[in-house]
Amino acid sequence: MNARLGENVKLNSRYTKLIIINEHRHEMQREHEIMALGRRHAEIMAEHASPITIGDLFESGGNGQSPQIVVLQGAAGIGKTLTAKKIMLDWANEELYQSRFDYVFYINCRDINCVREQTSVEDLILKNCPDNNAPTKEILMNPEKLLFIIDGFDELRFSFNQPESNPCFDPCEKQPVEIILSSLFRKKVLHKSYLIITTRPIALQTLGQFLKDECYAEILGFSENERKEYFYKFFGNEEQARKAFNFVKDNEMLFTMCFVPIVCWIICTVLKQQMEAGEDLARTSNTITGVYMLYLFSLIEGHSSNSKQQVQGNLKGLCSLAADGLWRKNILFEEEDVKKHGLDKPDSLFLNENMFQKGIVCERVYSFIHLSFQEFFAALFYVLEKEETVTNSETAIQPVEKLFEKCGKSKNYLMLTVRFLFGLLNKKRMEEMEKNLSCKFSPNIKNNLLTWVKEKPFSSLFNYDKLSSDKETTIFYLDYFYCLYEIQEVEFVQSAMNHFTQLKLTHHTFTKMDQIVLQFCIKNCCKLESVCLEYCTFLTEDLNEDSPGPCEWPHW
Repeated sequence: MNARLGENVKLNSRYTKLIIINEHRHEMQREHEIMALGRRHAEIMAEHASPITIGDLFESGGNGQSPQIVVLQGAAGIGKTLTAKKIMLDWANEELYQSRFDYVFYINCRDINCVREQTSVEDLILKNCPDNNAPTKEILMNPEKLLFIIDGFDELRFSFNQPESNPCFDPCEKQPVEIILSSLFRKKVLHKSYLIITTRPIALQTLGQFLKDECYAEILGFSENERKEYFYKFFGNEEQARKAFNFVKDNEMLFTMCFVPIVCWIICTVLKQQMEAGEDLARTSNTITGVYMLYLFSLIEGHSSNSKQQVQGNLKGLCSLAADGLWRKNILFEEEDVKKHGLDKPDSLFLNENMFQKGIVCERVYSFIHLSFQEFFAALFYVLEKEETVTNSETAIQPVEKLFEKCGKSKNYLMLTVRFLFGLLNKKRMEEMEKNLSCKFSPNIKNNLLTWVKEKPFSSLFNYDKLSSDKETTIFYLDYFYCLYEIQEVEFVQSAMNHFTQLKLTHHTFTKMDQIVLQFCIKNCCKLESVCLEYCTFLTEDLNEDSPGPCEWPHW
């Protein structure tokens, strides 16, 4: 993506194994995964009893029969296309499916959308062959030795409303491309051939109408070990990889989101640029808000202008859904919840479809890929100019003042939303959002926030009137400092820190990220007279990660 002319990376030099399962997750298991952070999230990802490999996709199931159709589902950016291409590459290198398939053809659904004239299965084969004179008659003689990989079913723009009575039976017969594809899916043409179809969960119901006796597998992303392996493959330099990975691992949110391969790629790219420029990672633009914005932009950039317009049209609905869910403490949404916020067609870029067994029927519910993305969109709700599609009486959403007030009493369940709120109000980020998403920001929100932090001490702003212990006070200080770090504007931070003349921190183990944030804020605290540190431990990236220990606080 976004490669310069002539720039390429060999797939096997970068490809890292993904967690693939062929089991249905329970609702409680999915909720735990969405909410978990850091090491706990990595543990949950690795807890599946029987992850499979791409070589296992056509293995016999419980009925003793090998499936002819495998549906490989997964969220946006989770690695579906890369897995499809890895299958192609391994087969071509005689490392996969050698005795099973004589020919494997990769069909990209985004390209299929551009096919206007009538076509045939034979034409699709020729288009996907390196040799235009391929012996199609010979290829078609043994359909049981053919594998078609249909990549990105959810991106097809066809209605598929043609009657079932008009399928294509002859692989050389020319028909509209949607009839050719549905005939492949329904096993009306080359009925002995095999299919792998990749899709986002949002299109599973539509796809399921065409299939029979199919098998489902789901890509979950990287485990902790695979995240580390990806970093080392990406950098190709052990010292750089170690430094970058330790930096990310110190930040629970960044480390958690690295289970999504495209986020891993974004973070590695940003850190590599930072290192090559000789800059300190502490000064990286890689704040949490910055990373989530990059991820959002990368998903949108990878799609057609129609998709971008749809995202822009759905943005406010996504944001109000996220905020409403946050106030209700709801992370799984039913279809009526989604429609209530003007999302008649849930946006498959950001909402994951989940299927859970409820008695004898399946219930479809939606979620953001991780709770932190719901919190990001909830923060965006507060900074966007309001043209609401739903009234406040229909939602649980509270005004932004209540967000701060409740944050102090919420045991931190609203704190990440507040951090994102600060981060989104950075002037440069606001300009980037307006440019990339064609959205307008509320003209008053930043001025109001600046007024609050100037006029109110932080404990009053967040309604922290009584802090039960010095340790609790330290945690609150850090939460507040993380918010100020997100905005990355010195003048704003200096105004916000103007109430501090002394600072006492006690009984806390400071990660590298904690230290970066603390140093940034203290350097911009103009009236500070004293800092007291008691029973504090400071971790450094140079220590062995399995046995971290204390170090002295760096000199300023």
